[in-house]
Amino acid sequence: MIPVASVIRGAAVAAALGLVALLPNAAHAAIDCRAPADAFDRTVCSDPGLSALAAEVDAYRSTMTGIAWRRGLRERDDAAMARLRRDAGQNPAAIRQGLQARLAALRTENGWFSTHGLEEAPERRLRSTCLALPSSDGAAAQRRSCRVAEFGTLGTVDGRRFAFALYEYPPDPTGEIPHETAVLVFSGGQPGEWTVDVAERLTEASCMRPRLVRHGQDTLLYLPCAETGTAGGPIPLLYRRAGPATFRIWQDIDAEVWLATLPPRLPLGLENGVTALDPERMVATFRLFRGDTPAGRGEARLAIDGERLVLQDVSMLPATQPGLSR
Repeated sequence: MIPVASVIRGAAVAAALGLVALLPNAAHAAIDCRAPADAFDRTVCSDPGLSALAAEVDAYRSTMTGIAWRRGLRERDDAAMARLRRDAGQNPAAIRQGLQARLAALRTENGWFSTHGLEEAPERRLRSTCLALPSSDGAAAQRRSCRVAEFGTLGTVDGRRFAFALYEYPPDPTGEIPHETAVLVFSGGQPGEWTVDVAERLTEASCMRPRLVRHGQDTLLYLPCAETGTAGGPIPLLYRRAGPATFRIWQDIDAEVWLATLPPRLPLGLENGVTALDPERMVATFRLFRGDTPAGRGEARLAIDGERLVLQDVSMLPATQPGLSR
């Protein structure tokens, strides 16, 4: 399904970034010119220049799994590619301009990893100084001040030491930039130095100390974050230690996709409220409502299926069962 040229070019770019071991999971985004999916793909495949440019974009997209803030990069790039497909249509000039813009953006964002102290940063620096992390709120948010709210160690996994930091970005006096927070997880490198493994910069949210959790044969990394405000709920950020023994990474687990399968499993007339994930037990608890009236509590038993959580079964809990605050 993947053009050989795309894989080879992707391998070359990934190797330059030290990420070649990640290609098999990420290269699926490439356009398949043997069976173009739509008019956009057919236009690209009919022009050798556009095909080569698209392959180069796909190569950079394939490296995102190894970038510390892969969730933000992936979401921004997916949204940009969707806009390009929608707006450029079958216009070769517009497609070329859009792909060139994507390539420039990806080169810049991928370059952050090596140019902003994210590899082998001294611990003394990490305890007091925020690393520069991309923000989805643009250049103004990128320039805002930041403080290290907490730094600490997490433990050892696969023979590697891990630490964390929590960042807080003070409110903007003008009120134009929303509150932001960030949570980072580092792996130990040289003595006294750390490398960023995971970084999440979130808007209108707060985070607590990350947790290393054992569930069966899996080692999980759980970032307990939540939306701020009275209507806010948990933001489940979950990772699993994955990969061959010679190259282990934190694999992003989609911890929310299972929610789409929950409503049909509830008693007729009931709706679920905010869910709270317990990754060690692999269950999520939630309040039940009939309209605006509380109607008890429920518990969903979950399982890891590839890169996502899936719903196994649902049970109703006694009304007095401790659980969510709302």
